[in-house]
Amino acid sequence: MSVIPELPTRRIADLEVSRIGLGCMPASFTSDPARHEQGIAAIQQGLDAGINFLDTADIYAPTWNAMGHNERLVAEALRTWNGSAEARARVVVATKGGITRRPGERWGRNGGLDYLLRAVEASACRLGVQHIDLWQHHRMDPSMSFEEQFEHVMALREQGIVRRIGLSNVSADMLRRAIRMAGSPLDGGVVSVQNEFSPGYRQWADVLDLCAQHGIAFLPWSPLGGGSNFKQLPERFPVIARIAEERGVSPYVVTLGWHLRLAPVVIPIPGTSSLASANSSASAASFELNDDEFARIQASLPESAALGEELTPAPPFRDAD
Repeated sequence: MSVIPELPTRRIADLEVSRIGLGCMPASFTSDPARHEQGIAAIQQGLDAGINFLDTADIYAPTWNAMGHNERLVAEALRTWNGSAEARARVVVATKGGITRRPGERWGRNGGLDYLLRAVEASACRLGVQHIDLWQHHRMDPSMSFEEQFEHVMALREQGIVRRIGLSNVSADMLRRAIRMAGSPLDGGVVSVQNEFSPGYRQWADVLDLCAQHGIAFLPWSPLGGGSNFKQLPERFPVIARIAEERGVSPYVVTLGWHLRLAPVVIPIPGTSSLASANSSASAASFELNDDEFARIQASLPESAALGEELTPAPPFRDAD
């Protein structure tokens, strides 16, 4: 059993996690057995390298009738990992729910209490745990008010299956309402927000500022731009590429280092599907940009892209401002 390196950490409420997490979704893009084994190996490589925060969701699956595919894969990776009992105890798994899939790959949302209760119970079963470390409401249901569905999220914690609650893909206004209702981490309320954020997509800067103000962990998904876009980082962001060359690291590492400089609450969760990406994520956890490098990157960034239609569903929230 190898000695696991100690990486710099940050906090999600009372949880101490590595400054970089592993986004486990890519391992469930297909049902290919080879991809399955590759995903397990990548997760275990990240764990061996000192990363102890894994992100998944019930919706991460190759098909509509394979819901929970990624949660089962994460559970298998942890079950077959050769880490010590002490190392296992430090691993934090976050999952999400609230998105639905039906035959014909029809996607929807359900913020109803009955649905969410069934969803968290199913997630806990697939993960092989009695209590989910962190559960985040994946997407808002436009058929009901924000307050009504967030009350359902709070009820999940009261049931005891979910220990900590967070939100995903929310605006600053929604987050303010949630804080008014449940409080921040010090109150045992909202402990995390998971929104898309990257050098080319900074739409949620006001959400990040609010998280920093209240000590809420900000977990940027697609921190490198999403999908295979990380391969285009040198071309799209030449300043990042130059700094990477100057420091002798990859643009991947510099980009994650930029995230870490934004605020002490930021914990990026880059998608991980290979040993190389797991190792790069682990090395980025110890990487620091200096003031000049950070300023150069900030000055070079383009205007952020507009919100996608998928994040502004119709009908609108009944009580939206």
